[in-house]
Amino acid sequence: MKALTEEMADWIIRLRYEDLPSDVVTRAKQILLDTIGCALGALDGAPVRLAREVAQEEGGAPRAMPIGLSWRTSCEQAAFLNALAIRYLDFNDYSISGGHASIHVGPALAVAQAQGLSGKDLLLGIVIGYEVQILLQYATAKAQHDNWDHSTFVHYSAAAVAGKLLGLSSSQLAQALAIAGSHALTLAEVRRGRLSMWKGAAEPVGMRGGTFAALLAHAGLTGPLTVLEGKYGYARVLGGKLRGELLRKPPKRFHILESCIKPWPCLFVAQAPVAAALRLRARGVTADAIEKITIVLSDFGYQQQKRFMETGISTREDADHSVPYCVTRSLLDGELRLEHFEEQAFKRPEVRALIQRVVLRSDPGLPKRVGARVELKLRDGTTISERVPYPPGHARNPLSEEELSGKFFRITENLLEKGRAARASEMILHIDELAVLDPLLDALQVKPAVS
Repeated sequence: MKALTEEMADWIIRLRYEDLPSDVVTRAKQILLDTIGCALGALDGAPVRLAREVAQEEGGAPRAMPIGLSWRTSCEQAAFLNALAIRYLDFNDYSISGGHASIHVGPALAVAQAQGLSGKDLLLGIVIGYEVQILLQYATAKAQHDNWDHSTFVHYSAAAVAGKLLGLSSSQLAQALAIAGSHALTLAEVRRGRLSMWKGAAEPVGMRGGTFAALLAHAGLTGPLTVLEGKYGYARVLGGKLRGELLRKPPKRFHILESCIKPWPCLFVAQAPVAAALRLRARGVTADAIEKITIVLSDFGYQQQKRFMETGISTREDADHSVPYCVTRSLLDGELRLEHFEEQAFKRPEVRALIQRVVLRSDPGLPKRVGARVELKLRDGTTISERVPYPPGHARNPLSEEELSGKFFRITENLLEKGRAARASEMILHIDELAVLDPLLDALQVKPAVS
């Protein structure tokens, strides 16, 4: 009987670009545009700069060009740098089931460019990343997540992406999955307590590890094929029943269609509350008129957010994960922008004063994870509220093509000249017409060049 890694490898290797329905291809292009924009916007972020310095000091065979840069490094280094830039701003997509599968654009771009592959190959790699990560999430839905982080899944999915694009055989890809999975356990501490720079690096490390695992398997190294279902493997150690039947064959519906694109640069739980707050602000409400702010979240969101009412925020990572802060900022300014998460912004006295008026509540009747209602009690005694079950950008409330492009241009307006940004956008949305990816990576180089 084959191990689960072998059965997974079989269908991953069989999957071809021609098997992808047109709506899946379109969605993959939209995700690529959004994800590259998020990565470009993060190039000057402190963790991204520091990681870039380390990569340059350590060197590596010049195989792939990280997003926005003019120099090349090894596939695994480029996969990590790409992924870290993608995640740092917490502006890239989220899935209905949880997680941020657009992170796979990182290794997909790196390996596809290094291998001289086409835009179609790149899109196929991205789709495979979504499938493997989200299938693992569904297959492990009943596992205990208190002690480990969801970024554990991406070690496997990154290996699947890199292995597919490296042209591994089915047996080699099974080994890549086994090697990557043997060291795939991210402690939940990365998203507990005071959030550090490493919050945005947990998944990128998985991208690097999965890429390296695929390279090792390509060279002939082997791993424990029963890493998923074995006596000392994934299922038993992580404490939950593994639904292996979900992993043995490709899904009937591609999970990239569950992706949700964020209009605001904060965690996905905050998207609906921010939308509600902005609607209230548009009704003419000013901060001085507000006596009390009640934010009603799903049970999932409420449990996640309680700590911010106790500890407050002290880092950028805290700020973009704090629903009370995101709502307060939206009510104050009538918008929520990247600069609102810098230290001088979240420490302003008027922000601290208004956030003291926030109360959190839960409502099990809201859609799981994403729904919200914001209620304002005004000083004149009136109460007004807005309910948002599915925020803009959610798979059930998608952004328009114009909104998607608008987000890309807003992020890149100070990084790419307007004409080059438009050309890059057009190239991405027609990526299936590119025979190789070098022209795209060249078009994305930030001017003046980022070191």
